[in-house]
Amino acid sequence: MTHLLDDTDKAILNVLQDDATLPLKTVAEYVHVSTATAQRRIQALIDSGVITKQVAIVDPNKVGYGLTAVVMIEMERSNNSMQHRFERLMNAQPQVMSCYEVSGDVDFMLMVSAKNMSDYHQFTRSTLTYENNVRNFRSQFVMNFTKSGTKIFLD
Repeated sequence: MTHLLDDTDKAILNVLQDDATLPLKTVAEYVHVSTATAQRRIQALIDSGVITKQVAIVDPNKVGYGLTAVVMIEMERSNNSMQHRFERLMNAQPQVMSCYEVSGDVDFMLMVSAKNMSDYHQFTRSTLTYENNVRNFRSQFVMNFTKSGTKIFLD
């Protein structure tokens, strides 16, 4: 069910998407509501599933993950059970940062973070296999992060 967002909810979400560590009082001041209102609204956004997770975003290069790949996956068989199995497998892979089912010529698009090419090669050899219903995959390697984010700006 879609949560109906008013202007206060949107303002709170915009602030928290920039910095979820801000004190409640600061969030309340930014959106011009009381601290109690901000707290109640944030809890409602969490309870309704609008806010799904609060995380720290890490620079991959600074933690030894110098290779990021966009991987296009073509499945061998496109039935629901095989696709759900593949999705569960991708959820279990720590190197897979994102997994999207997409339209077009391929079935899935992955964002994969690896330490180096050898690490990435090991990932593909063990995971992107016929046993896992992968017919074919193509890798595009990120040369530079011009913009990388998670914010959905709400107006």
